[in-house]
Amino acid sequence: MSGSSKLSQASFPCKHCQKAIFIPAGLPPTTAPCPHCGKEVTSPDQNAPAAGSSEPKGNQVDKPVRLEANQNKPDRPLQKEDLVTPQPTIGDGNQRRSKGNLAAVVAAIIILLVAGGVTFWLAQKWKQDKQTAADTSQDVPGENEAMSQQAWMTTGWKQEASKVLQDFMKATSPEERMKYVIPNEGVMEELKIFYPEGTDDSDIPMEAFGHVMGSKYDHERGIFLMKYRQPAQIDMRGYFAPIGSLDQVMGHEKSTLIEMAHKIDEHNLSKPIGINAFFKKTDDGLKLDASVFIQGKFRTFRAFVDYPRPGKTQVFRVVVNEALSHALRDDPNYRTYRLEDFAYPKDYVKVPVLVDSEAGKILSVLNWRGMNREKRLRTATVELGWTDESPSKLQIVKVVCWEFLGVGGEIGNTKPKQPVTPSVAPTTSDGDNE
Repeated sequence: MSGSSKLSQASFPCKHCQKAIFIPAGLPPTTAPCPHCGKEVTSPDQNAPAAGSSEPKGNQVDKPVRLEANQNKPDRPLQKEDLVTPQPTIGDGNQRRSKGNLAAVVAAIIILLVAGGVTFWLAQKWKQDKQTAADTSQDVPGENEAMSQQAWMTTGWKQEASKVLQDFMKATSPEERMKYVIPNEGVMEELKIFYPEGTDDSDIPMEAFGHVMGSKYDHERGIFLMKYRQPAQIDMRGYFAPIGSLDQVMGHEKSTLIEMAHKIDEHNLSKPIGINAFFKKTDDGLKLDASVFIQGKFRTFRAFVDYPRPGKTQVFRVVVNEALSHALRDDPNYRTYRLEDFAYPKDYVKVPVLVDSEAGKILSVLNWRGMNREKRLRTATVELGWTDESPSKLQIVKVVCWEFLGVGGEIGNTKPKQPVTPSVAPTTSDGDNE
């Protein structure tokens, strides 16, 4: 086998490095790099006779047998065409890009599947939580009802109170107004006096009423409040009224009554309006305290206490506290109390009360003169009256109840749990002011 391999090869020296280069027998002249030095070299023509050869033909060696295609070819040296680096074709680039696009599509599909799975899981969990909450609310109705009640006391009452107030102000008859008010004693008579048939509250904008967030204690008792406040406004036209002639200005000539009226500043000032709309939660919903509403809108407290009306009595909602009276400060039989309109703090009156009277015993819890405690204020429903004597004097006929009747107060809450001993006013003068 080794003999045939040698016969099928030929060799020639490299003209550059003189090292033997083996080529297949019968290979035509071929130019290729030398496998030893890498320089270009051309193989000799093996069919051409050697130059200067005098050897007879009979002694020449037969040509080596050329191998067939189906026979194992011997290894040949690396040729030039084998050393050329194959260039990438356009088909290969498209194939790579198609593989990259396919990977991106697969990644996007995987992300969408994951996102869809998460969304589906969250939706199922939300439904499960909702169903669990519904089952819990059905199992514990008391807790659900308590939560609803708490939400109503925080914001829900505002819509209902606004609706009740709006219906009350739009009503045009006392009977229609009674549907929306607390049915206290004497309320119908008040409505007939101040709201006769065909009268409404169109002069007061309902939108100007604001909701007042009261104390948690009041809300738990079902007491809510809306307020309307209109401050006094100056009518500028009054300042441009005629002032009269120069003689009138200098005092040489008397002014007429009309001219004098224009000089009164109070006529140039509109009266402030303060209305308190108290609501009480009942079995039939929220109801309005019409007495407090009327007292604020028509300023009935001031009208009653400013002008004596012998023999007349009327019930009012006021703020009470003990005050200092210089006329009776040294009289041990009297204590003086300040009654203030809840809507108009500047509308007040001081009324002396006998210490041992029923009203004096009830109001004694507010006493601070001669005691080591601060001034106390409380809301109360009182009945005021003018005496028949001349001159007529204002007095507290009765303390109906603490707080406003029908809202937070009820008849009988003035009775102390323990007997109250009348506190005698100090006989020594002090320098305390109200």
